[in-house]
Formats: sequence, structure tokens, C-alpha cells
Amino acid sequence: MKNIILATRSSRLATIQAQIVKDSLENQGVNITIEKVSTKGDKDRRSPINEIGGRGLFVKDIEEYLLDGRADIAVHSGKDLPYTLANGLIIAGTPKAADSEDCLIFRKGEAHKNNILIGTGSPRRITECKKFFPNAKYESIRGNVDTRLEKLKCGQYDAIILAKAGIDRLNTDLSEFDVRVFDTNEFIPSACQGIIAAECRENDSEIIKLLHSVSDEITAKRFEAERYMLSLMQADCNVALGVHSKIDGEEIEISAMFCGRRAVRSGIFENYKSICREIKDEIYG
Repeated sequence: MKNIILATRSSRLATIQAQIVKDSLENQGVNITIEKVSTKGDKDRRSPINEIGGRGLFVKDIEEYLLDGRADIAVHSGKDLPYTLANGLIIAGTPKAADSEDCLIFRKGEAHKNNILIGTGSPRRITECKKFFPNAKYESIRGNVDTRLEKLKCGQYDAIILAKAGIDRLNTDLSEFDVRVFDTNEFIPSACQGIIAAECRENDSEIIKLLHSVSDEITAKRFEAERYMLSLMQADCNVALGVHSKIDGEEIEISAMFCGRRAVRSGIFENYKSICREIKDEIYG
């Protein structure tokens, strides 16, 4: 097989995620070259995400590399994907997921306060966090994990919210902060948070076969169910929406939060679409 080009965002976290896919494929004797792409979201690190593109902001530029043949594989954070992919593309690989929880990270000594300033522009995170800190104020924050922690350290915020998956993959030292890791039952994550999604052209059978070989079965099931729930809700990044699933053998439990309204259902995985529809009906009820 020819040398395979793998496109990814240029951030340190994105590169680490791409390396996970690269290492898995190279263990099978495949040569992979990583191509770093600066997306619209990477170029503008000041504007709120919902003002410059919303969901898909970090994806579309990379998909173009697949569509015009500059790359054979694209690697994304699953939670960044829009409801629908570009025509002709599919997600063919989902390596084993990292933890999906959100973390509230405080400057030392601030965790006991209620009227704190929390750095996040996510409607989902704001909605969930208000249950624990009803008097807190919220201010949008952009930048990678290191940049956000530096802003916290410098006192621009009393606390920030980050995905545990990113912290863990970067091996970030949080010893100088106070950290609260939220259980997914109390603070529902973004759909597919912690999942790496490997995308390719739908007619490239050889690449599809390779990506299937590095997929984790449980992660693939979670990805499929959470993406379906997301597509049903059709909520953009201006709306508070959380989706999370748990797989236990043939059983699945799906939780969703929409603008503060919550619903949980469980059943056989093969019935996940009807479970998702029941959740939607209850939330919209």
C-alpha cells in the first residue's frame, strides 16, 4: 500500500490523537504521514465559536483534504463533528475512548466560593454548572488546554471547565489547582466527548478496512448511538445539549440533557434508535 496521508488539526492535543491512530495503523505495517491543517477555528482564537462557525468549525477544512485527495484519513475529536459529514465521507474508525467526564478546575482556594467567575462559553456546561454554582458568573474562553490553564493561573477566571479526555491525553499536571471531576450522571458530557473519529472517503474500501481494524467495539457502539441522538435533536452550539451512553454487554443506557430538561432510557443496543426517539419525545414533551 502507498504511504497514507493522515490530516489533523495542528494543536498539540489533535496531534496526540492523530498519533494514536497512526501508531495503531503502523503496528500493521502501514506507513503513515501526518499532515497538520490550520482550521478556521485554529486561526481565530478570540471569537466565540458560535459566532464563527459553530459545530464543524474544526472539521470542514480537514474534510476538504479528503475530498480533493490531499489526504486519505482525517482524525477528529468526535465531539467536534457536525450532524452530517461532507458528502462522500464516512467515519470508519473509533479507537478506544478516553474518559468522557468534564472537569471543573479551580485556582487554589476558590472551590469553596459560590460567586465565582467560570471560564466557558458552552451553553451545555453553563446549564449543568448552574446546579452546583447558582451564583457563578460565566465568561467565554478560547484557546488550547495550556492556554486556558494559563489564563486561570493568571487570575482571569476563578475556574474553567475542560474535558478530562484532553487533560489525560496531554498528561497535564493539575497539582497546583483544585479539581472536581463531574460524574456523567450529574453533568452530561457533549455527545462523543472523549472519542477519536477517523474519517475517510466512502469509496476507499482499503482504508475503510484498515480503520475498522483499529476500532474498539464498545466505542463504536457509543459513537453510533450518541451521534444518532445528536442528529435527532438538531441543536446547534447555541443550545445546551448533552448526550452520553454506557454499554454493558448487549445493553445500552442513554442519557440526554436539552436546555436543562433530562431523560434517561436503557434497553438492548440494537434498539438504540427507538430509545433515542423516546428520549427526544420525553424531553420535548
